[in-house]
Amino acid sequence: MVTSAKTPLRLFVLGATGGVGRSLLDRALDRGHQITAFVRSPEKSGAPRQGLTVRGGDPRGAAELEVAPPGHDTVLSAIGPPGPGRSMIVTQCARSTVAAMQAAGVRRLLIVSAAVLFKDEGILFAMLRRTLLRNVAEDQTEMERVVTASALDWTIVRPPRLTNGPLTEHYQIEDNRMPRPRLSVSRSDVAHFLLDEAERGAHRRQMVGMAGSRT
Repeated sequence: MVTSAKTPLRLFVLGATGGVGRSLLDRALDRGHQITAFVRSPEKSGAPRQGLTVRGGDPRGAAELEVAPPGHDTVLSAIGPPGPGRSMIVTQCARSTVAAMQAAGVRRLLIVSAAVLFKDEGILFAMLRRTLLRNVAEDQTEMERVVTASALDWTIVRPPRLTNGPLTEHYQIEDNRMPRPRLSVSRSDVAHFLLDEAERGAHRRQMVGMAGSRT
């Protein structure tokens, strides 16, 4: 069922202290949604705000997560890799998230991945997968395998290089491929897409390529 944008949702947000996550919180609260932010460092969440509940915990632990999602409509994960070094934290968090959602009976999951995983986008992406972003690609690939193998109602968005640019609302999206020609998009626009998708559900069980506007 597609949710009306006018219907308040109960959203469970992972990665809420990162750039995409902070923008997501701000815009979701502006739209009147109720949010639970599950974060490792609650002190980074800022001042208390109406409509926002902050819960501390490690998103890699399914047991910690299981007590939180019940009663929520959608889980949104903006957890990203800590850097280009060796790490499987995104996959670990995905495993815990899927297990917790299944235990809680919450089915809708929106999660951020990486555009570099598109295999048919030319030599630049191929080179990045083999060199600078090889560890990130390995982690995100396994995360996507975990999510898509589940029975959850998922949407995976694959943005390119993230910037701290302003919200434009003029980004491009395509299912199963990258829009052209932009190679970057603002974190605010990624958050805007995630929130719109939570409200409207236009890209269920799709890999969504995303890029900034030409203008």
